[in-house]
Amino acid sequence: MIKSIKKRLFRTDGWLHRQIVAEFHRQWYDSAHTWRENRFLGHRILQCPLDLQLYQEIVFATRPRFFLQTGVAHGGSLLYFASLFDLIGADASALVVGVDIKLTEAARALNHPRIRLVEGDSTAPAVLAQVRALLPAARGMVALDSLHTADHVAAELLAYREFVAPGCYLVVEDTNLNGHPVCPKFGPGPFEAVGPFLRGDGDFVCDDTLWRRNFFSFHQHG
Repeated sequence: MIKSIKKRLFRTDGWLHRQIVAEFHRQWYDSAHTWRENRFLGHRILQCPLDLQLYQEIVFATRPRFFLQTGVAHGGSLLYFASLFDLIGADASALVVGVDIKLTEAARALNHPRIRLVEGDSTAPAVLAQVRALLPAARGMVALDSLHTADHVAAELLAYREFVAPGCYLVVEDTNLNGHPVCPKFGPGPFEAVGPFLRGDGDFVCDDTLWRRNFFSFHQHG
C-alpha cells in the first residue's frame, strides 16, 4: 500500500510532482545568480538554458529562413540564434532581426553578419515596415519578448503572425509571469494574451508538449 501511494504521488502527472516543479521554478527564477547572469559567448542572455535547448531543436528541425525577436535586451539571444544558423549551415541570407524600443549599447555592439537591428515600438507601423523591408520573401520564426503586458503582447501577436512560416513557431516568451508560477503580482501578461489569440486565429495551435519535456519553461503554454 505504501509503495502504491508513493508511486501515485511522484508520477510526472501527479499533484506533488507539479508542486515540486513549480517551487523549483520559482526558486530558480527568483535567484539573482541564475538566468539574470547567464552569458552566451560572453554576452548576457536572459534565458533559461532549458529553453535554449528546445530552441535549438526547433531551429534544426524547422530550418526557418529567419529568426525575428522583439525585445533584445543585451543581445545574447540574437547572437545565439545567429550562431545556430551558422552551425546548421543556413544560407547566408538567413537573418536574425531584433526589434527593441531602445537598443542597448551591448546590442548595438554585436558583430555578426546575420544580425540586423530595428529601434522603435514593435507594434508601430513604421517599425513593422522596416522589419518587412529587412526580411526575405519567405516566412520564418518569431519570438515575442518585449513589453510583457497582456495588451502589448496581444498587439504583437496580431502584428507579427504574418511573418511565421507554416509548420514553424511563434513563441510568446515569459508566460510564466503573473503566478504561472512566478511574479504573482505582475498583472495580466503574456499568458493572458495567448488564450484569446488562439481562440481568434485558427492558423495557430499551442504546442505544450514541446515545452513540457523539460518539466518547466519560462515560455510554457506560449
